[in-house]
Amino acid sequence: MTDTPAKAGPNIPGVNLRLQRRLGALLRLLGAVSPALAARLAVRVFTTPRARTVSAQDSAFLAGAISRRLATASGAVQVYEWPGAEAPGAGAAVLVAHGWISHAARMREVIEALHARGLRVIAFDAPAHGRSTGRRLDLRGYRDTLEAVSNACAPIAAVLAHSFGAIATISWLADSPAAAGLRAAVLVGLPRDAGFLLESFTRAMGLQPAAIERMRILFRECYGYDPRDYCAAALARSIQLPVLLVHGGDDEFVPPAHSGGVAGALADARLLVLSGLNHSGPLRDAVTVQLMTDFIADRVSERARPQ
Repeated sequence: MTDTPAKAGPNIPGVNLRLQRRLGALLRLLGAVSPALAARLAVRVFTTPRARTVSAQDSAFLAGAISRRLATASGAVQVYEWPGAEAPGAGAAVLVAHGWISHAARMREVIEALHARGLRVIAFDAPAHGRSTGRRLDLRGYRDTLEAVSNACAPIAAVLAHSFGAIATISWLADSPAAAGLRAAVLVGLPRDAGFLLESFTRAMGLQPAAIERMRILFRECYGYDPRDYCAAALARSIQLPVLLVHGGDDEFVPPAHSGGVAGALADARLLVLSGLNHSGPLRDAVTVQLMTDFIADRVSERARPQ
């Protein structure tokens, strides 16, 4: 399996092909005149998620949760809680993190399965997603949001994250003292590094090399490192808790080899590559959802049992 995105050509999650082509044409035209200006606009497009509507069905599901607004550095974040039973989690929660151009209700199946096991579940709309405020989001902002939500809703026993949320989560697991007490993590459709995300975007937009290099320079100026240095496998080496990596075998955005590479760097990892499932497939497939739920519930309840 190669590291190039999408079997049928590069594409961007949540963006239809017509809009993608229009954006690409604009950026290429601008790049022919000024690569620096094209790069600045491309970075803005790259970090600006296209709004996904919270449907009536989604709203009905979210109405069953306890809702709160949490002030963060990135704006007001919408947080949802489904209280659990007294056992087996002893009040500890499972934190659920969605992917790019998504929102909490899109994780409905895993939320319902975790709650059915008596677990307290916390989900949220990332900044610039769902009912949260903000217009832009990057990996650092997502990681900081995970920190804010986990601190506000502590104790957190486990985390289940998808795609863009998964790579932000692995950074949080590696670096945050708040994540030190977690007992399990499930990462679904995990990208290899920020460099892959940037490469996927620039290929989808058809950007010229000069504009791409300018984007890399802007990234280094903003974060102090190259996009490829934000590497899931490198971050994984400092993570000691049990991690289940789940990847659709027919993922159209992130090659399954990405999760495989990270699994080899983790101290305690299990890898599931599921044929016939696409990027979001593991979140919808009943058997896979049950496997992920069991992985978390078993490890949370083990700590809750009397010693």
